[in-house]
Amino acid sequence: MTNAQAPIAAGPLEASVSVLTLRLVTYGLGEAYDPEKFAPIKNRLHTKPFGGLWASPVDSAYGWREWCEAENWGDLSTRFETEYTGRTLVIDSAEDLAKVIWQDVKSWRGCPDYEAMQARGVDAIYLTERGEHETRFTEPGLYGYDCECVIVMNRACLMHATHSSPSTTPT
Repeated sequence: MTNAQAPIAAGPLEASVSVLTLRLVTYGLGEAYDPEKFAPIKNRLHTKPFGGLWASPVDSAYGWREWCEAENWGDLSTRFETEYTGRTLVIDSAEDLAKVIWQDVKSWRGCPDYEAMQARGVDAIYLTERGEHETRFTEPGLYGYDCECVIVMNRACLMHATHSSPSTTPT
């Protein structure tokens, strides 16, 4: 952990946060992770924020790569891996989704308040494959996440970035 992380206070959100170490893979953003390109998290009227780093766990059965291939979408020509260690809100069920802090705005599906969660000490949100299936069409919900994924909100939690060329990318 780093000194930049906010303390965790008591509450439903904080009780659901645990420290995890995950090996993550990101596609289509170049050949290596560049921390200077990591933009701070900013809320928007959408289920996804601006900023952060989107990735999937390397061992995902249905992560970003699989979703892109199924939808014939996205750039899979480059990839890099990072190791993430940080305080993580894991959403594995509709019950877990109830711990998310939501923006006080009118929206068709609800808008998570990523800035508030980060201020309360959450470094990343990890939506598991099961969690994606259970929350996809709920209101509020995470429609648009589409696969098992992680949004890293604290760049200090990313380390050991590696590059894999397309020829070494697993199929």
